[in-house]
Amino acid sequence: MSATVSVIIPTYNRARSLERCLRALPRDVEVIVVDDRSTDGTSTVPVRVGHPVLHSVRKKNSGPAAARNLGARVAGGDTIMFTDDDRVAAQWWPLSLVEKLSREPRTVGGVGGQVLPLGRGLVSRYSTFHRILEPPASCSYLVTANCAYRREAFEAAGGFDEAIRKPGGEDPDLAFRVRAKGYLLVHEPSVVVHHDYCENPLDFARTFYRCGKGCVYVVA
Repeated sequence: MSATVSVIIPTYNRARSLERCLRALPRDVEVIVVDDRSTDGTSTVPVRVGHPVLHSVRKKNSGPAAARNLGARVAGGDTIMFTDDDRVAAQWWPLSLVEKLSREPRTVGGVGGQVLPLGRGLVSRYSTFHRILEPPASCSYLVTANCAYRREAFEAAGGFDEAIRKPGGEDPDLAFRVRAKGYLLVHEPSVVVHHDYCENPLDFARTFYRCGKGCVYVVA
């Protein structure tokens, strides 16, 4: 794996799923874990995993947008990849997404892949059917569950809007600003990560509420 690729993972109080996520990643790609001041022992996970090119940083609790921006500042890669601590990717995931981006002209600022469920619960099936964690058919935006940006495009857009402190809305907001800088975005459905959906109906409702609130902010 090229040393110019960095995978950024924000995390908050998900020690078990973070460890599963990290153990699935190749050991020759730079990984940046940004701990949003967890209280469940998450800070010990990177040491326990023993990934040779893993950097872990902690910050005050201010949400995933700020965490991803911090990760991008720490990262050494020219290609910045994003996934989340409740995702599991195949060992070949980083290389496949980066190869897709490298074959595109420089006018393409980012590429996003497909997200499939780990389980078969109702929430998992509903979310997969409606492609909630994937780019729309128009590819007007990418989802940080599974995407890669050229650093130049990410920085030209100014990174994520840190005013969005809860998950939801920060993904399309960044993508819209990347496109406003003249870059295109593409979707590569053959590059897959698996998402561990929470099947609790209350958590599902909260997720949709946060996404809706974030999107209202972006549109406004």
